[in-house]
Amino acid sequence: MRKYVAPLFVFLSLLFIIPGVTAAAANSGADQIRLMIEGNLVQPEVPPIMQNDRTLVPIRVIAEGLGAEVDWDQESFTATVNKGNNQLVLRLNQKQATVNGKTVQLDAPPLLHKDRMLLPLRFVGEALGSTVGWDNESQTVVVNQPISLQINGLNVTNTMKSFKWDGQLYLPVEKIAQQLGIVPDVKKLSSRKTIDSVVTASLSEVQGLLGAKIDWDEERNSVKVERLSRLDAIAVDGEKVRLDIAKSGTPKTLTLTDPRRIVIDLPNAILSDELEEELQADGVGVAYQAGKDDAAPAADSAETTDDPGYEAEQEVQQTAGTSAEPALPPLIKSIRYSQYSDAPYTVRVVIELDRKATYKLEQNDNGLGISLFGKSGFLIVVDAGHGGHDSGALGIAGNKEKDYNLAVANRVVELLKQYPEFQVVATRSTDVFLELSERVQIANDYDADVFLSIHANSFQPQTRGTETYYYNANSKQLAEIVHRHLIGATQFPNRGVQTSGFYVIKNTKMPAVLTETGFLTNSVENAKLMDPKFQDQVARALAAAIREYYEKNK
Repeated sequence: MRKYVAPLFVFLSLLFIIPGVTAAAANSGADQIRLMIEGNLVQPEVPPIMQNDRTLVPIRVIAEGLGAEVDWDQESFTATVNKGNNQLVLRLNQKQATVNGKTVQLDAPPLLHKDRMLLPLRFVGEALGSTVGWDNESQTVVVNQPISLQINGLNVTNTMKSFKWDGQLYLPVEKIAQQLGIVPDVKKLSSRKTIDSVVTASLSEVQGLLGAKIDWDEERNSVKVERLSRLDAIAVDGEKVRLDIAKSGTPKTLTLTDPRRIVIDLPNAILSDELEEELQADGVGVAYQAGKDDAAPAADSAETTDDPGYEAEQEVQQTAGTSAEPALPPLIKSIRYSQYSDAPYTVRVVIELDRKATYKLEQNDNGLGISLFGKSGFLIVVDAGHGGHDSGALGIAGNKEKDYNLAVANRVVELLKQYPEFQVVATRSTDVFLELSERVQIANDYDADVFLSIHANSFQPQTRGTETYYYNANSKQLAEIVHRHLIGATQFPNRGVQTSGFYVIKNTKMPAVLTETGFLTNSVENAKLMDPKFQDQVARALAAAIREYYEKNK
């Protein structure tokens, strides 16, 4: 029996066969496969070979490279590998092996090559807890003992591999950046290597690119990465919120109801000393409170009606064709913050709302801006059908439906905005493409009161007329009012109010209709549809229909 005893300085984790070692490597020639063990290039007498897309290496590499003890029984052609509490038993040309007394199946069995016993690197590595990677560009298997990796105090060793290469430490830069909530430009890294399909780079370059502090304790074989954002201040300006953040990352947001809240989590972030000092006993700070922090709190409707000038103001507004609405309370009720977590570090900001609102996040060099849009009146979503690469139906003069739809929709928006009690949102105001689901989402997210989708029709040259469609029962009244006004404007044949499962009127939650003004494929109607004066006439009819519906249902 021959025995190989390896020095203990090398890590047993070498052996892990890389998932990236594929047939491409096998076809490139066995002598081109390189071994990098603990950051040093190893050149065994018998080079590694590929079998069934698995790398096999000589016993001596296992012993001397991994710090393992290998016994070879010449009579039974059996190799016994011992490292710490782990024992592996492998037999020549046998696909079954034993790991700590349990039988397992091998993808590639041990074999003899040039009078040397070769063992499967992946199997031995997994059994002994190795870290192994494959760099396809240089056809290199890189192996080292596991390197402990902590990011802002969170242990991520199990999900992120680090490697030693030519005496340097290579870290999974993209994965670290993702954990930190930032998106780096890895193309700037001159040391960049893709190991197991993961972009890695040298410690020094990763540190510079991410703006992080990285400590490498070689004696303990551990790496600590620290990059913490800091929330310095929270400011409110009407319906806009500004978070001043040093080293901002990608926030995570969540909307909740009962009460309505927008929750913003800032990953890998801490509170500034000033904000921390303002924390209450429960660990929560209040950055804003409606009424208390407003310069001029809105009066409630009961107080307004006691104002001696209120009735006179109402009379003037009604004479002008508008109705006065009581002042609404501020959209933002309060803003609270806390050091939500220390492992990992997370700052949480909660914006409590008075009513439903949509919001938009805007990141800049100084931090994060949150623009809110709250429903404060009767909200109408006007949808110009088609757009962008989707031209819709084609008119007999070569005109496109999308252009007619947009011209009328933009005019309807303009007319409806004249009423102060109306809020008007256009799904599109330019020639852009929107998915049907996006149009529906806009209406539902804004909690619209009415959805109006504007279209023109096409069929046979002799086909004429105006149609109005609805799907849900709550839309019937709106459809009847819209159709009556539309027929009055077009004077086209009346094709009636119909039900249909068009996506945009089926999936919107509020009363919704889809209009087909006329047929672009009919010469008489197409000429009208192309006329700007006729388009204005149609828009005025639609705006009047919305106004009538509002008056009947307010």
